[in-house]
Amino acid sequence: MPRIPKFTPGPSRLSRILQNLTRGHKPVIAQMKSLKLTLAARNDHWGARHFVAEELPRIRYANPEAGIEINKVPKSPQDNWKPELVVEMRDGKKHTFNLENKHSTSIFTELMDTLGGTPWSRWKQQRTTEGLPLVEPPVPVPAKFDIKVEALGGQVNKVPEIVAKLKARAKKEKKETKEKKDTTNYDDMFFRSDKPKTGAAAVLP
Repeated sequence: MPRIPKFTPGPSRLSRILQNLTRGHKPVIAQMKSLKLTLAARNDHWGARHFVAEELPRIRYANPEAGIEINKVPKSPQDNWKPELVVEMRDGKKHTFNLENKHSTSIFTELMDTLGGTPWSRWKQQRTTEGLPLVEPPVPVPAKFDIKVEALGGQVNKVPEIVAKLKARAKKEKKETKEKKDTTNYDDMFFRSDKPKTGAAAVLP
């Protein structure tokens, strides 16, 4: 009888999302009260848009107490205002970043250079010494997953809630799988009376 190959499950949606949220340096910004980002609602400010999709969810995940606000403002081709990021600290001090014509990773690096403190400086020195990029790229997420990492940028304040729900779902599925395995009746599978007879058993009374 041919051996049935062992099935190895691929990474779950939870593991992929957590892998993205926790990749690279943990972007903790000590004493950050709020972060407000203003950009065009569509067709412009691409670096800022990628930052919202790729980096902002993990900033939210690392700073759950800070307020995060994203303002997508209608912008016509004649308008020339620039995307902007404003971080307010708990002591009232504000830091403003001009995001015009900047790549997502450049925005993240500038933010952490200014507010990342000693942990970011150590990370930066280590990565530079090793010849590695400061910001690791996002992990690709297959289209079949119902919650994409990119989608988290549109609901960034719900990142902790989404992760908690995914963890609860994964735990429930694991429990159901274990219960199903534990309750499998192998006697019924192999020795049930209605199982068709074969070979000599088929001709014997």
